[in-house]
Amino acid sequence: MRQEKKILYICIFLLLALIYAVSGGVRPATAKTSFKKCLECHKDLQKEINLKGAHAPFKNFNCGSCHNPHASKHKSLVKREIGSLCKSCHERKGVKQKFSHDPVEKGNCLECHDPHASMNNNLLIAKEKGLCFKCHKDETIFPGKIKHEPAGKGLCLECHNPHGSDDFSLLRKNKKKICISCHSIENTETKKAHKSYPVSGTECVSCHNPHGAKKDNLIRQNKHKPFADGSCQKCHNSPESGNPLGLNKKGSLVCLQCHKNVDEDFNKINNHFFDGVFCINCHNPHASDQSGMKKGALKKICFTCHQDTKWRMADKKTTHLHPEVKKGNCNGCHDPHGSNFRLFLLDKEFTLCTACHKRHATFSHPIGVDAIDPRSKRDITCITCHSLMASKHEFVLQFDGKKELCIQCHTSY
Repeated sequence: MRQEKKILYICIFLLLALIYAVSGGVRPATAKTSFKKCLECHKDLQKEINLKGAHAPFKNFNCGSCHNPHASKHKSLVKREIGSLCKSCHERKGVKQKFSHDPVEKGNCLECHDPHASMNNNLLIAKEKGLCFKCHKDETIFPGKIKHEPAGKGLCLECHNPHGSDDFSLLRKNKKKICISCHSIENTETKKAHKSYPVSGTECVSCHNPHGAKKDNLIRQNKHKPFADGSCQKCHNSPESGNPLGLNKKGSLVCLQCHKNVDEDFNKINNHFFDGVFCINCHNPHASDQSGMKKGALKKICFTCHQDTKWRMADKKTTHLHPEVKKGNCNGCHDPHGSNFRLFLLDKEFTLCTACHKRHATFSHPIGVDAIDPRSKRDITCITCHSLMASKHEFVLQFDGKKELCIQCHTSY
């Protein structure tokens, strides 16, 4: 009986030891032996193990911290999706930032980092300039030959946080503070250039391109006429007043005194003229590199408010985008100021859609005032079945076109 118990205890001990080893609870010596076994096939990694910037788990012979040695549903036998895998160690607890770099948001860490080793800092796959300009092309970053010194040298991380920030442009500091950390605004030359207006506490990038420009002092390409003429008092109080940067007319009235045609748009049924929305939400009053004095790319401006559309387009299931959405051309279908048609459309839905989709002008499905949607009790139009922006279904349909879409209206009786 004692002999049987002894054998049972030995078996339990061996079983526990096996479980401990398989689960990763092994001594470093065993781990090294296991890793060397990996190197018998992965010979390309032999040189990388001794690099100064090798990733800690890789350098410490702990392949199993990221890879499953037998099987995985993920590429390269990693234990889970790359974004989730990296965040299991590299996540700043308690820090929530408003904006994330696109690769971070999508969990594509390997677009910038090498998971094993690199000659560059922070396991980057290339030097800053070569890395950032892989996605952010020279022609968009530098609209002219004159370059801001840090940007020209590719020192992007001097100003930007590569992972996330509370600023839309991923700046390390507030826009009102980041420039003056290097550039003095109190010297005589600077004051003269700004017509003696106090610029402390303002956003320098509203007039200057922080990367490059065609004009001296990095002034943006397109200038608002009063700004170009040096007629600051067309919109602002005088420099000697108690509130020199204040407007000499209330709200949008300062803009509408010149842009009278926009006032007509704001009187349409649907318009962007309401409390909290003002011209400078979308337009730069001084200088811009965009047409129409826009603050930035049209899609980015619209997404500032229309977060629901942004999230829908970012959804991995959304694989079909309207052509104008792909271009980021919201104005292709919508009027940004005002419209007498719903959803700020430029025209009636059928007229607007068939301007591009010409063969659908003779589409056989009933449409118009004689065809009523039983759900909304209003006329059927193109967007009854198709999404304006994006969809997970072919032809940007609201539902699967094989059956689910049809039975929204054609129910059995």
